[in-house]
Amino acid sequence: MRPSLLALGLLSAPALTAKSPKRGLAAVGNKDWPEDDAIWVHQDSPISWYYNFYWNVSDSYAALPQDQVEFVPMMWGGGVNDTDFLGNMTEMIQPSSGAGGRNITHILAFNLPDRPFTAGGSQMEPADAAKAWVRNLLPLREKFGVKVGLPAVGDPYGGWVEPFLKNCSSLNDGKDCAFDFVPLHSFGSLGVLMDQIGNFSSAFPGHPLWIVEYGYNDQSLATTQDYFNQSLAFLDGNEIVERYSWFGFFRSTVSNVGPNMAMLDPWGNLTDIGSWYLGGNATGKAAMPSDTPRTDACTAEHPCIGGAKKNDGADLPSVRVGLWSAAAAMFLLLLS
Repeated sequence: MRPSLLALGLLSAPALTAKSPKRGLAAVGNKDWPEDDAIWVHQDSPISWYYNFYWNVSDSYAALPQDQVEFVPMMWGGGVNDTDFLGNMTEMIQPSSGAGGRNITHILAFNLPDRPFTAGGSQMEPADAAKAWVRNLLPLREKFGVKVGLPAVGDPYGGWVEPFLKNCSSLNDGKDCAFDFVPLHSFGSLGVLMDQIGNFSSAFPGHPLWIVEYGYNDQSLATTQDYFNQSLAFLDGNEIVERYSWFGFFRSTVSNVGPNMAMLDPWGNLTDIGSWYLGGNATGKAAMPSDTPRTDACTAEHPCIGGAKKNDGADLPSVRVGLWSAAAAMFLLLLS
């Protein structure tokens, strides 16, 4: 049963004074404004974990220990006929050099394998995904005790998970291929988020949920902020939800989910949502000011807090960057 939307509407994002075990970041790194990456991981940041759709740490965070901000590797897709992911993870956890390894405790597996590449998915047949799981993920769980997430499907009842688990069991000498938590995405209203959580918790009872990407995309600023505050309070108070990550960490000019979901404005300053996500107060900086051209030029009126390019002030084009597609392209490049 859903909690009262009216009651949720009276809640706002709580101020945080310490690390939140739930609050994380879906961060691929910022090649245009790398200084932005430091915004999220300062000493007092409540963000406790991040992932980047890849097996290796982000360059900006490579020197940070796991107890400051936990890196969660992802096997995005593929790997049907190889054990590259297993090898990379084994070397990271237990280096052959004898040096101290990284304490990897959780791994994400297969991003939207039930969706095509064109929709941001990893487009894997259940039988192929099972082979990749048994070759790469099962040994990590058994040898190192790493907790592994179920593949993050778009629909738990869509016909992908059941054949995946059956194939996996068949390859695992008839034993179930156990998983430890269930990742999911949710883009839509608060009702959509609640329904998603209800559907996934019903489909996989007893397993904690990770909302690895979520938000109310392409909405007005007021609607987006209301949703943010209500959803954050809901997720923080929901025992089934173990972790979550708002989408996204990027500047509004490169957002593919509408500018108002971005946690940074065009100049790298924290928006209200960005500041709230870090446990701070409203900044009053709109994600995309209506009276301001789309520019990343540093000016006295718009100083570049996060490290924007210092250019001649030319307006940026209207950018609709598909971050999922970028992740897919990166993965396919690695396979080639």
